[in-house]
Amino acid sequence: MPKHETLILSQRDVAKVVNVKSAIGAVEEAFREYGLGRAQMPPKIYLDLKEFSGDFRAMPSYVRKFNLCTLKWVNAHPKNAVFGLPAVMAVMIVSDPQTGFPLAIMDGTLATSLRTGAGGAVAAKFLARRNSEIVALVGCGVQARAQLTGLHEIFKIKEVRVWGPQKALIQKFIRAMKKKKEAMIAAATIRECVEGADIVVTTTPSRVPLVQSGWIKEGTHINAIGADAPGKEELDPKILKRAKVVVDDFAQAAHSGEINVPVQKGIFKLKDIHASLGEIVAGRKKGRTSEREVTVFDSTGLAIQDTAVASLIYKAALKKKLGARMTII
Repeated sequence: MPKHETLILSQRDVAKVVNVKSAIGAVEEAFREYGLGRAQMPPKIYLDLKEFSGDFRAMPSYVRKFNLCTLKWVNAHPKNAVFGLPAVMAVMIVSDPQTGFPLAIMDGTLATSLRTGAGGAVAAKFLARRNSEIVALVGCGVQARAQLTGLHEIFKIKEVRVWGPQKALIQKFIRAMKKKKEAMIAAATIRECVEGADIVVTTTPSRVPLVQSGWIKEGTHINAIGADAPGKEELDPKILKRAKVVVDDFAQAAHSGEINVPVQKGIFKLKDIHASLGEIVAGRKKGRTSEREVTVFDSTGLAIQDTAVASLIYKAALKKKLGARMTII
């Protein structure tokens, strides 16, 4: 029997072979394939550990074009700072769909950040006004950085407003992300942050609405990123009622996305969803159709996005001969 080895890739290895620009192209292709029915992705499975104030999610998918199956095991433990650990960590298994053999085991933490940022960029590409130049970030953590980096690839941004729960965190974000010829403003309030913005990005773990409808002007696009578990919400439900709402996945959004609480309360109905992002990318539904409409992208994070980025990483790592090989099976 021939010897088969599995490629092991650390976060350092992953960082050498993938960036937001390449991730955007791959993630857009994944959404297109999903919209055309050429991908399989069961709903993510949650393991809720209330006694540890955290949870795990298992996320499998297969995208025919990439010819790979992936499974991501990712946690969310907001209090991990006291242990000197990130709040979110992930491991991905990449398998051959024909044989089931585990081709690679890799860090999925960086890939998760990149693919979510790439997903936001793809959504904004199809839903935001093309002349958008003012971005408001509600939240200033790792995901806010990924979202802004992705938007920089699509738009000519002139002003970025940043709000966060602590002034020190806002200043840290500004020091890390400031670009020449781009104003970056520390907002004292969420209202100050979002009023008049062309694109609003929310990346908090809030369980109460933070962004009010009256603060959102006509023509605004919102990437609602933070709500990724039941009970979480960041937007005033009145925004959803007046907006063209696009989800990454119908089932996941209803279960754990921005719309989950309004749906449970009967404020927002599933029939009010305009489309999935995959349907729009595939050309089956239209995205933005006027300069005045408000658009919302409800992002829960999809396993197909992981497959897209894992495919990039795996193929590039093979080419550059990165990582270690191990006989596991």
